[in-house]
Amino acid sequence: MPGYFSFQKYITSSFVKAIYFLGFLALTAGGIGLAGWAAMRLYEASIPRELGWSYVASGLGILFIGNLVWRVFCEIWVVLFNIHARLVSLDQKAGAEALSDDVRTDVSVDVKGEEMRPDSESDLLGRPGGVLGLSS
Repeated sequence: MPGYFSFQKYITSSFVKAIYFLGFLALTAGGIGLAGWAAMRLYEASIPRELGWSYVASGLGILFIGNLVWRVFCEIWVVLFNIHARLVSLDQKAGAEALSDDVRTDVSVDVKGEEMRPDSESDLLGRPGGVLGLSS
């Protein structure tokens, strides 16, 4: 229990899955309900034909496309939280002091006894690099 109050343990993944399931049920019931209601009104001829068919198409669109968009939206949230968890684990493995010791701020110093060319770029660790961090 103390892990939850200190935010060491996350419940977001299971929370997003529960929200997805509730949204899935709502979209499915809404889409089927709208299409079914419009079909019954068309059968009874109590609404205009074009309006009834547009309601049926809207209900089917909600059923299929609405659920697809809802799934993608929820997956984006899960991916964002997984990225955060991975970054935290990488930070814990590397340690904050190890990262600060390895980063060089003065890149004009010789790299392995060779003087750097003024036209070449280097990364934060002082290694020569090229376009997009690729070696030249």
